[in-house]
Amino acid sequence: MWSVSTQTAFVRQEIDCKAPSNSGYTRAEVVDSAERALRMNFLSRTGSVGIVRCAVAFLLAGCAANQPYHLGEAPTETAVTPAGEATAKDIYRLGFIEFDEQGDFWDRDQLRKTVQAIRDTGRGILLVTYIHGWQNNSNSKDADDIGQFRSVLARLTADQTIQMSGLQVFGVYLGWRGRVVHKVNPVVDALTWVGKEASFYSRKNAATRISSSTPITEAIFTLIKTARRDTPGNSRCVVIGHSFGALVLEKALAQALVGTLLYEEPFAPGVEKSRADRVFKPADLILLVNSAAESIYSKELIDMYHDTTPLRGAPHVIMISSDADMATGLAFPIGTKLSNAPKLLSGSFRKYHEDGRDTSQFNYFTQTPGHNDSVQSHRLVPVTRGKSDLGADPFDLNLKNRAGSYENVTLYTGTRYDWTQWRIERQGPNQTNYWVLRVPKQIIPGHGPIFEGESRDLMAALFRLATKPETAERPVPVKVQSSAEGPVQKTEQRLQRVRATGETVVTPVQPSASDRRPPGQ
Repeated sequence: MWSVSTQTAFVRQEIDCKAPSNSGYTRAEVVDSAERALRMNFLSRTGSVGIVRCAVAFLLAGCAANQPYHLGEAPTETAVTPAGEATAKDIYRLGFIEFDEQGDFWDRDQLRKTVQAIRDTGRGILLVTYIHGWQNNSNSKDADDIGQFRSVLARLTADQTIQMSGLQVFGVYLGWRGRVVHKVNPVVDALTWVGKEASFYSRKNAATRISSSTPITEAIFTLIKTARRDTPGNSRCVVIGHSFGALVLEKALAQALVGTLLYEEPFAPGVEKSRADRVFKPADLILLVNSAAESIYSKELIDMYHDTTPLRGAPHVIMISSDADMATGLAFPIGTKLSNAPKLLSGSFRKYHEDGRDTSQFNYFTQTPGHNDSVQSHRLVPVTRGKSDLGADPFDLNLKNRAGSYENVTLYTGTRYDWTQWRIERQGPNQTNYWVLRVPKQIIPGHGPIFEGESRDLMAALFRLATKPETAERPVPVKVQSSAEGPVQKTEQRLQRVRATGETVVTPVQPSASDRRPPGQ
C-alpha cells in the first residue's frame, strides 16, 4: 500500500503537471475529494489534521508545469505617465521569449515577433534583456520579477536623460522554469517552503542545460543584432541575469565573448592597430546579479580578459553580489561541497598558485564569484548621507553621470530628500574589464529582489557606465526571418511622488484608457 506522501505526490502530479482536462471539476473540488480520501484510508490517529493540511497545501500549490505562458503574444505596449512636468508621456514595449526544460524555444515565433516589434519602433532603442533566476518563471501570478522588471522599464521610460537621447525603452523577458511550485497565498506558500528549497539541484541542472543550448545564445544575439543594425541611430543594449539566470547568461555568452575578444580584422597594409582597437563588446553592458554559478567560469573569463584587453579599462561585464545574499554565500557552498566531495576525495581538483599561495580548484567549484575574494575587483563604499534636496530622484540623478566615466564613480540611493552617496572603489586582485562588485545589504537585502529601491538606483548608475556603441555597430541592411506582430496589447503605468518622503513609486500595469472605453465610444 502506498504511503500518504507518495499518493499525495502522485495526485499532485496528475492534477497540476499536465494540461487541464475537460472533466469539469475545479482544483478545489479535486482537493476536497483527495482530503476526504486521505482521511478515510490513512489518517485515523492524533495529528492527522496537520498531516492532511500539509498534503492539501502541496495539492493546492501544485507544481509549476513545464509549459509556456505567452504563446502567440506580440510584445505589449505600455504608456508611462511621469510624476512631474519635466518629461513627457512615452511608451515602452515588453516581449516574452520562453524556453523549455531542455533549453529549446517553446515557439520560435516569439523571437520573430519580438524582432519585428524592434524594427517597428522606427527609432533607436534602449534594449534591456532580462533572464530571471530561481523561484521565478514567466507566469505573472508566480513571478514577482515580471512586475519589478516592468517598474524599471517604466522608470527608464519616464527619465529625462533617456527621453532626450531619443531612445525608446524595449524590454525582453527570457523565461524558463525556475520555479517548481505555484504561488497560492502566504499560508500555503509557507507550508510548501521545503519543497521549493529542495528544488535547488533540479533548477540548477535545468539552468545549466539551458545555458549549454543554442537557442538562448541565438535569442540574445539576434535581439542585439536587430537593435544595432535594424533601427536608426545608435541603440544601446543591456543584458541582465539574476541568480541561476546569471549562470545561464554567463555560460551562454562565454564562448561568444571569447570569439569577439580574440577576433582580428584582416591585415591591411599601412594600417596601424593598437591593442584597444580590436576589443569588441557583444553588448554595451552585461550585468550579472547575485550569480548562482560556480566561480570557475568567472575565473576562466577573467584570466582571458587579463591577457587580451587593457587592464583597468571600461567594464564589459559587471557582476554584483550582496554581502547579505545567504543563498549564494551560505546555501550554495553547502550544496556544492556535498556534490563535489567525491571528486575532492579522488584528487580531481588541482592547486592554483595565486599571489604566493596555493588555492585549491575545489574552492572555485564551491563558491560563487561574489563570495570568492580571488576574483573580486570592486566594492561599493558609503561616502556621506544627507537630507537636503538633490533636485531629482537618485535614479534619475545617476543617469546624468558623465557617460564613459568608470573610475571612482559616485552615485546616490534612497529618495530625493533622504539619500546616501556611494563610491565604486577598486578592491581586490582582479584588474580586468570583468568586474566583480561587492555591495552591502543596504543595496540588496538578500538574494533578491533586485529591481527595487537602492538596487534599482545602483543599476541606473551602472547603465550610465555603458559607453556609446562602437562605430562598427552602424545601421546596415540585414535580413532576419521575422513574423508580423499581430494585435498589440496596450497598457499603462504611472509614476507617483510620495510627498511625505519624496519617493517615486510606479503603479501596477493596467489596461490603457482606450482599451477600457466601451465599444462605440
